Amino acid sequence: MATPHHVVVIVGSLRKESFTLKIANALAKLAPDTVKLDVVTLHGLSFFNQDMEATPPADWLAFREKIQKSAGVVFVTPEYNRSIPDTGI
Repeated sequence: MATPHHVVVIVGSLRKESFTLKIANALAKLAPDTVKLDVVTLHGLSFFNQDMEATPPADWLAFREKIQKSAGVVFVTPEYNRSIPDTGI
């Protein structure tokens, strides 16, 4: 079997029991053998601060490396208004 493509799935919700995280984990379980989905939350990731870019913290470097080594990125974000946005159509 060929090596699976590694894809990072970034979860946009920080809540431990979030539906977004549950959906991301379900996607990872349902992915075919040719794709490995690596679910990543933003827990423990320092806030971005441009002043720190010259010497970035270790957590930034680890996050960037994970993204750079991946074949792709999927963002799973919450819909805060709990509905489908009105497109005006």
